[in-house]
Formats: sequence, structure tokens, C-alpha cells
Amino acid sequence: MDGIIKLLYSFKFSVFGIQIDSGNLIGTVQKLTNFSSVKSINIWSIGKTVNDCIVPIGLSLLILFFMINLIKKSMEVERISWERIVMSFVSFFLLKYFIQNGYTFLSSIMNVVNDIFVSVASSISNGNTHIDIAQTLVDAVPKGFIDSILTYGLYLILFIPFMTTIVQILTQIFLRVVKLILCFAFAPIPIALAADDEGRGKAVQYFLFAASVGLEAVIIYIATNIYAIGLAGLSGTVGSTGAISTIVAMLFLNGMYLAIVQYGGQFAEKLVGGH
Repeated sequence: MDGIIKLLYSFKFSVFGIQIDSGNLIGTVQKLTNFSSVKSINIWSIGKTVNDCIVPIGLSLLILFFMINLIKKSMEVERISWERIVMSFVSFFLLKYFIQNGYTFLSSIMNVVNDIFVSVASSISNGNTHIDIAQTLVDAVPKGFIDSILTYGLYLILFIPFMTTIVQILTQIFLRVVKLILCFAFAPIPIALAADDEGRGKAVQYFLFAASVGLEAVIIYIATNIYAIGLAGLSGTVGSTGAISTIVAMLFLNGMYLAIVQYGGQFAEKLVGGH
């Protein structure tokens, strides 16, 4: 039965070029949150491909909004001046540059945010990188025959809700990667909106949102370390805690971990004002 529990509660697989390992949870999450590692995922190139397709559309929108904005200013006879017209053309050429180099510009923003992530990761690194969840459960099984059978049955029943939360956590972490890809892919459109006075706020907000997606990695990493510390403390007290309390505690830690990861995106947006 120990082998079945280890088989069920331990997982190791590779997806999108990233190896997911329950025994090295912190290392796995760090690969999915460190921007330098994220760029090596095989789906990352999708963002660049879509961005190349969106750039011509962004340039067309830029011309459209620039003409609309120019017409608006020409109608304000009392406020029109050569300085305003010249600044409009300067703004146009700057936005054109950013549209054509938006991918590089966003990469620069992400590299700055990733420096924060690296600093935090090096500061709070701990020895709980290798955590064997299945072994912790096996160690909690009581010695009595009847009690052990009941405990194994409980483990089998709770396997589905346990793994459901694990899958939800990994999905949320992968969702952040997808959000990064989308931010890079569609960057030309909000930049083009900045050609109009009313659209500049939306363009700034877009880049703040992109920065918040990058900053979300820090919160995910902190949550992962909290989860790892909780599991490490739990594995050290299985002898006195008991099997039922151990599995309940693990479900609680999973739920807390998921809640923090889900809240991380909202908190990051509020932190940089990108909501």
C-alpha cells in the first residue's frame, strides 16, 4: 500500500519544456516565475510571432488615431500653435518607434522586475527545496492493522481533492506565463491608442499591468516558500500529529497556497496601479 500512496501522491512530468516535480516544488515554480527561464519555454515564441503580425495593425491604428487627434486640435482655433503641431509629430514618431520595438521595450520592463524577483529569491531561499509529500503521508500511517487500512482508505478518498488543488495551483502559475505572452503579443495596440490624448492613460495602464504580471512572480515565489515551510514543519511532526490530521493539514496548506497565488495577481495590479 505504501507504494500505491507514493505512486498517487508523487508526480513528475514535463510540459512545454518545463519539468514539473512534486519533490522539487520550489525549483519547479522558480523555473516558471523567473523571466530568464520563462523565455526558454517552447511556447514563448508564440508571443513574438503574434507580435510581428500585430505590428502592422498597430501602425495602421497609430496613423488613424494620429489623424483624428490632429483634426481635433485643428478645430480648436484659439489653442492651435506650431509648437503643438510639432509636438504631435514628435509624439507620432516616438510611438511609431515603440510599436516597432515594443517587444524589446517590454522585455526591458520585465528584466527590471525580474531583478526584484532574483533579489527576493536569493534572500528567502531555504533548505526546503526537496519535499516528499507522499513519504510524509506514508510516515503518518499508524502501526495497527485496522488503523492502517482505514488510513490508506482515507488517503485514496482524499486523493482527488488533494490533486485537484495541486492542479489548480500549477494552472494558476502557468496562467501567468500565458498572460506574459499575451502582454508581449498585443503590445502594439495600446501603444497606438496613445496617439490620441484620451488613449494615453490606457497605454500607460497597459504597461503598468504588464509590470504587475512580472511582479506577480515574486508573490508566487513567496507563497511557494510559505507552502514549503509548512510542509517541512508538518513532515517533522507526523509521529505526534496522526494520519487524519496530517492529510487535513496538507489540504489546508494546499488551499492557502492556491488562495495566495490567486490573490497575487490582484495585489500586484493594485501595487503598481495597473488595474
